[in-house]
Amino acid sequence: MPFSVIISEPSYLMKRGLAALIGDILHAEIIFLDDTHELNHYLDMNMVQAVFINEQILNEMQDPELFFQLKADTRYIVLSDTPNIRNKRKFDAVLNRNAQKDDIVPLIEKVLKNEINATGHEEAILSSREQEVLKQVAMGYTNQEIADRLHISKHTVISHRKNLTSKLGIKTVSGLTLYAVLNDLIPKDQIK
Repeated sequence: MPFSVIISEPSYLMKRGLAALIGDILHAEIIFLDDTHELNHYLDMNMVQAVFINEQILNEMQDPELFFQLKADTRYIVLSDTPNIRNKRKFDAVLNRNAQKDDIVPLIEKVLKNEINATGHEEAILSSREQEVLKQVAMGYTNQEIADRLHISKHTVISHRKNLTSKLGIKTVSGLTLYAVLNDLIPKDQIK
């Protein structure tokens, strides 16, 4: 399957320049989508490895929270004119539209090679125990039930859940459940 990248940017010059830089880094199918409805529909129907989206387009969305939960394995890079973008931690990276090539290329390489996570730090891999706790949470078990099932203390379960929230940037049980299903940690029929 070819590597797919969406660029959602109103400036023709910016989108073509970004496409050229991505093309220098790796062979990818570049899709240009500036309409938020088309973008959401495309993401819903297709596997995409990365989305470069202009901050203004993102602000036009009715529910940007849901946008970032559509595909767990998709990287989201916001193109911004300002360094003080809100909800920064929801993105895999923020790319300053005025940055120089020497700053842009290493960032794009890191993001496209999945080397950073939503907090902008080196990729945080879930431990096997965190994955087990995530599965139990997604299946609807309480902290005490998870502790009993995994033979650990309730306090340890709570610590693992805090780590999950920190590493994944997902705070809700429904968000964690969606992440678990999209990443094939549990089948849909096991959700309570």
